[in-house]
Amino acid sequence: MADVEENEVMNSETEVEVIEKPFLSMNVLEIINEERNMHGLRHQDYQRYRRYCTKKIHNLRKFLKLTQGKKRYQKKEITVDIINNIKHLYVFLFSTERAWSYAMQLKSESIDEPRKHYHLMKRLRKAAFYANQLEDVCKNYEKIDEKTLLEVQAYAALMTGYKLFEEQDWQAALEKFAIARTIYEKLAAAGDPQQEALCHSTIDSIDPNIRYCAYNLKIKNTSNEDDIAALVEMKLKSSATGANFLDDKIEALLQKKVQEKASQFTSIEWRNHNIDIKNPKIAESILKANNAIEDLEKTKLAENESEIKTFNDSVDNKLDRFSNVLEAYHDGQRQAEKELLEDKLATDKVTSSKSEEKTNNLKALFSYISYQRLMYTLKRNLLLIKQIEVNNSHPTPENAKFCKPENIVKLYDIIQQVINEVKELPFIDTDVSLSALLSIKTWYYKACRCLSCANLYIDDSKIPESIALLSRANSYVSNSKLEIDTILRKITGNKALSTEISKEDIQELEEFKEKCEEVSEKIRKLRIEQKARYCLSNVEEGVASSTEELSKKEEKRQVLITHMDDYATDEFDKSDPRLIDFPPTFEPIPCKPLFFDIALNKMDYSMDRLHLRASGKTQEKKGWGLFSMWGKKK
Repeated sequence: MADVEENEVMNSETEVEVIEKPFLSMNVLEIINEERNMHGLRHQDYQRYRRYCTKKIHNLRKFLKLTQGKKRYQKKEITVDIINNIKHLYVFLFSTERAWSYAMQLKSESIDEPRKHYHLMKRLRKAAFYANQLEDVCKNYEKIDEKTLLEVQAYAALMTGYKLFEEQDWQAALEKFAIARTIYEKLAAAGDPQQEALCHSTIDSIDPNIRYCAYNLKIKNTSNEDDIAALVEMKLKSSATGANFLDDKIEALLQKKVQEKASQFTSIEWRNHNIDIKNPKIAESILKANNAIEDLEKTKLAENESEIKTFNDSVDNKLDRFSNVLEAYHDGQRQAEKELLEDKLATDKVTSSKSEEKTNNLKALFSYISYQRLMYTLKRNLLLIKQIEVNNSHPTPENAKFCKPENIVKLYDIIQQVINEVKELPFIDTDVSLSALLSIKTWYYKACRCLSCANLYIDDSKIPESIALLSRANSYVSNSKLEIDTILRKITGNKALSTEISKEDIQELEEFKEKCEEVSEKIRKLRIEQKARYCLSNVEEGVASSTEELSKKEEKRQVLITHMDDYATDEFDKSDPRLIDFPPTFEPIPCKPLFFDIALNKMDYSMDRLHLRASGKTQEKKGWGLFSMWGKKK
């Protein structure tokens, strides 16, 4: 009997080992959105939703036979080892929802009763705890959908962010909200329309929290969605927690979605050509480029160009998006070149009735991918030119590396090379409207290059060279305007031609016409200014030379009064005879000797005699008596 029991135990163990765990997948956002709307949150009734979550958890545990007792509590934890049903994950999810809804109920009640705020914090910690438990279980479970894992991570980050937000830990809360927002943004791009709407709705609810955290951290410029996206990206780069898992898993999910779409992506329409795409790698590259273009169009430059640091950061952000687009098209171009080479080798050996058709299709596909890559390269260079111009208008020590006007000329040279490469692509020369557009762009960008060179010469005060370059730029822009007017005149007069040229081409022609007018106006103003400077410089030089000649002549001519005995007809001018110098010139003369009376204070004057002489009285005669010779003088 003992042997039989041992055999039964061994058989049961082998049966347990054989059981494989199922592959689990759930849409977290869809589930909680549906349950919240159906059970109270449509009317902000958190108490009703909390009661529903409590019943839901009890029913789930009852189904899973994991009830924890009514009279006597006996805890039964859910671990990775016992998980074999998606309902195990639902227990964690609705436990989090129950704690969160109770916290939101207490939040509305804590306005009148402040003591409930402590209970609110306990519930939020409980919600974050259950959400993190759900994340840990999903990470350790082997067979789980990547999309489910990302949704769970975003959900856990959001709940933790709510807890940190109430604790007023603004920095940590901002990082958690940034992680959640980024995941939902990527899931919106990779999901179906319903998933996209749910993700964007959740992002709208996260953004006010991010804005408030940024306000408390004294971070400026978070008024619109683009500023928030830039702030989130900056936080993820600086945060080790955010960048670790997001890049690989989100890219893997997007890659999977792109591959699914690529299997259905079989053809494209480009400039009246229907191009078949049979290589899935090329289709995948084009889809990647389209997604990158959507991301690029959402990224906008800073509106206030005077704030140079913010503007340069937004330009760098946009340049990163350009790099993603160019990288995707570069991969597609490389695959298309490989396909063309293989087709050439195959047709050299064996040709058939459909060989030419296949070759033309591959050439058209190669032209499309190359054209798109080159056009986005041109747009990227124009963005760099704008960055240099803005930094030159607002120079600071920090943006000195961008303040190099000579780089603008180099970028226009690259643009000319790009246009020349486009002209050499297959089937471009047969497209009349595109060839005309390329010719117009060639003239226009040549004019812009000459204008940039002229500005450099103006800065160096080389007026004749700048005037010559401005004249050349004016001729280039005139050629561009002439071609645009000719094409638009033909379109208005010929209905058949108007149907051949697409609306996009006509719109682009009108845009370039406006650009040509702007450049022509700039050239006209600069030419007038430089011509005026040139005339002024000539006048100043003439005045200076004439005054120098006159001064030399004046130095040679002598005053007539000094040479009255000479007769010189060459030096005498009737209009200005120069008889004398007026005012007269100073001449050196000998100085007369001066005597200084320094003994005045030591002399004793007879004041009586002086008074007598001043009054006109005479002095009395002396007596001649016996004693007269000794008499006193009167």
